[in-house]
Amino acid sequence: MKDEEKIKPSKKKILTRVLIAAACLLVIAAITLAIVFTVGRPANQLVDSGSGSQNESDNNQDENGGSQNPGGNTGNQGQEQTPGGSQESSTKYEFIVPVKDVNLIRSHEFGYDKTMDWYCLHEGMDFSAAAGTEVYAAVDGTVVEITTKDADILYGDSVTLEHANGVRTVYTFIDIDPSIKVGTTVNRGQKLGTVAAACGVENADGDHLHFEVFKSGESVDPDEYLNILTK
Repeated sequence: MKDEEKIKPSKKKILTRVLIAAACLLVIAAITLAIVFTVGRPANQLVDSGSGSQNESDNNQDENGGSQNPGGNTGNQGQEQTPGGSQESSTKYEFIVPVKDVNLIRSHEFGYDKTMDWYCLHEGMDFSAAAGTEVYAAVDGTVVEITTKDADILYGDSVTLEHANGVRTVYTFIDIDPSIKVGTTVNRGQKLGTVAAACGVENADGDHLHFEVFKSGESVDPDEYLNILTK
């Protein structure tokens, strides 16, 4: 009888085995439900759940002026240059009117010359300005020639600048600034001198700046660069 009692399991052991089996069944059921739920979800939901935080971060960058640039604008946009303020020589190749106030009295055209009393081609543009009005470099360049009224009384003092692309500009009927010498490098908007009192071949037109442009040695209409008449 005692041997049979030893072989027969106790109630405590049976209860333990039942509990272990039940726990295993619960684990298996939970895993099965998880698999069924995951497989049953739409594919787009699975992708969205993984990228949601990234999309939200990108939207925040857009709203707060982040690194994105919808307009595609980069670098400088060509700052407008006003006469009287020097401009770095690295600026884009764009001319400015060589006097502050634009008062064009004669363009590059064939017409009547009041002083000489004849008809001829007027090579350049004349800007009316009182004597003493400052004259500026139209674009970056280098002084290559200076002529004074002692050498040519008909045209008075003038300064010639050489620029990029075979272009030269000439500023006539001016009193040249003492700092301007042959070989001097000037920036767009830098002072070259002041308008002189009317004299020489255009005396009848009053005080003014006579401005010329040459391309590869040939006289061209300054308005091709200034765009005063074509605006």
